[in-house]
Amino acid sequence: MAAVYTIASGEPMTVATRSWGLALVVVVTVVALMSLGFWQLQRADEKRELLLEQARQRNLPPLDIMLFKQDVPEFRAVTVRGRFDAERYWLLENRIHQGRYGFEVVSPFVVSSGETLLVHRGWLPGDGSRRSLPNVETPANEVVLTGTIDRGGAVGFELAGAEELSGWPKRVQWLPTERAALALGVELPDLLLRLHEGEPGMYEQTYSAVNMPPQKHLGYAVQWFGMAAIIVFLFLLRHWRQYASRGNSSE
Repeated sequence: MAAVYTIASGEPMTVATRSWGLALVVVVTVVALMSLGFWQLQRADEKRELLLEQARQRNLPPLDIMLFKQDVPEFRAVTVRGRFDAERYWLLENRIHQGRYGFEVVSPFVVSSGETLLVHRGWLPGDGSRRSLPNVETPANEVVLTGTIDRGGAVGFELAGAEELSGWPKRVQWLPTERAALALGVELPDLLLRLHEGEPGMYEQTYSAVNMPPQKHLGYAVQWFGMAAIIVFLFLLRHWRQYASRGNSSE
């Protein structure tokens, strides 16, 4: 005779009822795990397309740009002529590279047409104790720069309550275009020009278009699908053993 269990409500629950409850939990869990796996596959496809577009744009010759109000594609290489604003720049702090603490440098650049844009000058090491700021050297003469258009890099997460200190340079976590325009008192295009390696005023290049490669997303997808398969296998094995034990008892 089937065993009887008592739940909190005082109503009896048979082994069969408990099995249906376990089956429901398994189904919900497996569906959730499969959804996570397919989501990781989707993210891998998106990252793959992003990297392909980046490679395609970089293979094109740089555009000589005077005004950034025109629609320049993401990742397109461009060439500009003008001067850095040597007195004013931002240090994006807490940028760890190869285990070292440092900053990313963003400087205003006045194009020969008079337009100002933000130029990302790469990464340089900083004082781990945060007691001093790095010495940033900026070309004083007119220069020609070649870099890549980034329409998403100037916007990011800012810690709640973070305030921008007066004076220059300014240490910030992220640099929204609106904040930079307000500090400079000029209109800015909503983009960054990420300098190529070896350009005047450029430090170490650490930028990648994706923070996680497609292969890593595929690995996570395999993990989620594998967990779902293991749960289904254990559930079926449990029921097979139950039926096998009942068959032996009836004999």
